[in-house]
Amino acid sequence: MSKQKKNITEFRSYLLPVDFPVLLLSGDNWRISDRPRENLHFHNCLEIGFCHEGSGILQIRSHNHPFCAGDITFIARNIPHTTWSSKGNPSLWSYFMVDIGELFESFPPPLTLQINPLLDSLNTAGILHSSDHPELSFYVQRLISEAAEKNEHHQLYIRSLFLPVIIEFSRAFRSLEKQSSGSGSEAPEAQRTLVILPALEYIKLNYMTQFPMDSLADLCGLSPTHFRRVFYHTMGASPLEYLNTLRINQACRLLRSTEDSVLNISEAVGFHSVSSFNRLFTRLLATSPREYRRTSYNPSESGNRILKYNGWLQPEE
Repeated sequence: MSKQKKNITEFRSYLLPVDFPVLLLSGDNWRISDRPRENLHFHNCLEIGFCHEGSGILQIRSHNHPFCAGDITFIARNIPHTTWSSKGNPSLWSYFMVDIGELFESFPPPLTLQINPLLDSLNTAGILHSSDHPELSFYVQRLISEAAEKNEHHQLYIRSLFLPVIIEFSRAFRSLEKQSSGSGSEAPEAQRTLVILPALEYIKLNYMTQFPMDSLADLCGLSPTHFRRVFYHTMGASPLEYLNTLRINQACRLLRSTEDSVLNISEAVGFHSVSSFNRLFTRLLATSPREYRRTSYNPSESGNRILKYNGWLQPEE
């Protein structure tokens, strides 16, 4: 009996600037093929997209969502998805790849205390149309213009614009959630995220320590089996996979922003063994920590390079 064919979910790690973690992907290179994609992918950061022209399909996990010109997409990190255009109607996009938590770190503490729960509730993915959300469309298009033109003080302007963008997305998804609940249809991803929010918060604050995975289930008031099922359905990964991905993401940040040794960084992000850290890092990013650091410091080699690995396997449906 032959083995069941599996689709591969690819991890794409974007090298965001250390001092300003925002990357604009725009221009004719971002015309999307009309060939349906076999493999999904997920990112190490938030993706916000704006469709300038054309139409097609955005697949989020196993669900297909049609899109057209004027649509705005929001894909939180670690959510498997892919996009393809309609036959004869190629789509043109601009994308922002951003570490939104890091971008808001410079905000004063009273404001970040309000922002953090907002960001936690936005572990979701979806499409919104400009005609239904004109303010959001305006802000996103202003962001694209500022990032492309790089006028004086553009970084400050972009940082300030992302706050109303996040608030508008939160309001829109919360409204969709209420509509879904009222109609009796399946709740969107954000509602399921609320169930595992205590676990996500605990992982975010304690990723550098060792703790049993079953303790996360207790935090959410779920049995270990049900917790793992809900967590995987929401995040597209097991709790341990998600924890290790967060650790590697934090290690990437330290490799690019500090001169600490690989050993010290591996310990700082929660690995007891540097060999285990090197092995997982290389498997996830297809490069060693030392090589990652070297190319990150060399823009001519790294540029807007996307590091991939053939990661979490999911069977075809």
